Amino acid sequence: QAIDGKNKRRDGRSSTDSRKYFVKVGAVSTAKGSAYIELGNTKAIVSVFDPREIPKQSKYCALGELYCDFKFSPFASLLRKTPQSDTRGRSLAAALASALNPAVCRHLFPNLQIDVFANVLEDDGSALAAVITAAGLALADACIPMFDIVTATTAAILGDRILVDPTAEEESLCMEGYTKDNHGIVMLAKLPTLDQVSEIRQSGNVDVATLWQACTQLNAACTELVPIVQHVLVSKVKSRLDEIDAVSDDDGEGDGETVEIKNEKPEEDTSEDR
Repeated sequence: QAIDGKNKRRDGRSSTDSRKYFVKVGAVSTAKGSAYIELGNTKAIVSVFDPREIPKQSKYCALGELYCDFKFSPFASLLRKTPQSDTRGRSLAAALASALNPAVCRHLFPNLQIDVFANVLEDDGSALAAVITAAGLALADACIPMFDIVTATTAAILGDRILVDPTAEEESLCMEGYTKDNHGIVMLAKLPTLDQVSEIRQSGNVDVATLWQACTQLNAACTELVPIVQHVLVSKVKSRLDEIDAVSDDDGEGDGETVEIKNEKPEEDTSEDR
């Protein structure tokens, strides 16, 4: 049973509760910007690199492009996978790019592309939503101009039940289709300040009324993520400013010698021209 009669799941959450988040920016020193995220047992890391010319581009492109790569580590799930990109990885990479494109000021990067690399270290459900949220943080950490931050959440649907932020077990249960009508997974990505939805991804068989109800709950869950994302970015800026102030203080405390200059009155010439 994914949920008991008291409307509680196995981990004690209600159907509308999300798992705890842990987010850190600047996790990869070799990248322009990066973010590490933990959503329960789901762990992912996203790296963003400097814009570069679009390879094999023969014509002018007014809008820059986002190249997204989405991979699962071989040990990310119980079923061991090869590190090579598979069909699922390519599909999730396309969804990641679709969710991030409306948030990035691509008109400032003509003929350039920004590389976004996502790696899921452990997949315990809601991996795509976690990666989208981390990717938005990584882009901001890389100082890429953006219209808004990006937050995303997932819901699993089984019959008349909607489970926000499902685990891998709950996702598998909903995708196997034990009910004839409603069963599947819905992911929603949102630009919270602009109040716009950048991507909706739905798998399974869900009727319109249930899908609308799920999107309403996901919209509220995305809004609840905004203070977390803002706090992480503000903390990063404050720590960077503290580092700059510390360096400035060190530079100001030099060991140079102090030279004293005296304004002496010149001696009066008493000689007489003859």
